[in-house]
Amino acid sequence: MNDTVIYAPAALQNTVAERLAGLAVSVKATHGSLPQPERSGKVIVVVSPKGGSGKTAVATNLSAALAMRFPGRVAALDLDVQFGDMCTSMGLQPEHNLAQVATSAAVDATTIKLFLTPYEPGLFVLCGARTPAEADVVTHQHVTKVIPLLAEDFDYVVVDTPAGLDDRTLAALECATDLLLVSSLDVTSIRSLRKAVEAMDALGVTKQRHFVLNRADAKVGINPADAAGAVGWPIEATIPSAREIPFSMNVGTPVVKLNPRSAVAKQMVMLTHLFAPVPDTDRRRWWRFAR
Repeated sequence: MNDTVIYAPAALQNTVAERLAGLAVSVKATHGSLPQPERSGKVIVVVSPKGGSGKTAVATNLSAALAMRFPGRVAALDLDVQFGDMCTSMGLQPEHNLAQVATSAAVDATTIKLFLTPYEPGLFVLCGARTPAEADVVTHQHVTKVIPLLAEDFDYVVVDTPAGLDDRTLAALECATDLLLVSSLDVTSIRSLRKAVEAMDALGVTKQRHFVLNRADAKVGINPADAAGAVGWPIEATIPSAREIPFSMNVGTPVVKLNPRSAVAKQMVMLTHLFAPVPDTDRRRWWRFAR
C-alpha cells in the first residue's frame, strides 16, 4: 500500500500535535501531576480518533466479557459524554450519569458508587449525559477525579472515549494503565490512528498500548500487515466483520452475551486475555467453555 495514501502531510501532523500539546498543558496546569489509582487495578482507555471504527462495540463487549470473568470487579465509563452509545448498547436506562457527578458538591470513593448503573454480568456503568447541553459541565478536572475513584474499588475500569483527542480524552490517557487502540480496515481510520499515535508520542504518553484491528477480514484492498505498518504498532487482536455486532447493539445486548458462540464474540472474549491472561492450567477449560 502506498505510504502517501496512509500518512498525513507533515504540516497537518505538526498542527495536530501542537493543538494537543496545548490541551495537555491546560490539563496539567490545572492539576499538576495527575492522580493515579491507589490500587493496582487496570484502567483501560479505548481510543479511536475516527468515528465509525467500532470503538464503542469493542469497549462495550470488552467490559461485559471482563465482567463475565470477574463479576463485581469491573466498571465502565462512557466518556463520550455528548453522544455516547455505550449505555444504549447495553440497553440501560440510567438514573444517574457523569454530568450529575460533575455537578455534585463532593464525590468520593464511596459516593461515586451511587452514580453507577448495574448491568447483569456483574458490571457497573457510569453513563455520560442525557443531552449534549448537559454534557458541557463535564471537564477534564472531573475525569481526573472520577477515574482514580473508580480504580480504587474495581480491578478493571474500561473507558470509552469520543472520536478525536479532546481535553477529556487526554485526561483519561493520563490516568490509564493501558491504551486499546482501535482501527477498522480503511485508509481514513488507519491514518487517523497513526496521527493519534504520533501525537501521543510527542506528548510523552507512554502507557501500555494494544492495537486492535476491527473488521479485519474486509476485502477492501488493504491487508492487516499494511495497517500495522502504517500505524507503526503491531496488531495484537483482530475482530472479524459480523452482522451480529450491529444486531446486538440495536437490541441493547453485547454480542458476548447475546451470541457467545459466534466467531466475533469469541474474539471479543479473547481481548480480555490482553489484560487478564488465562493461566495455562485453565486454558483448555476456558476454550471448551467458549466453544
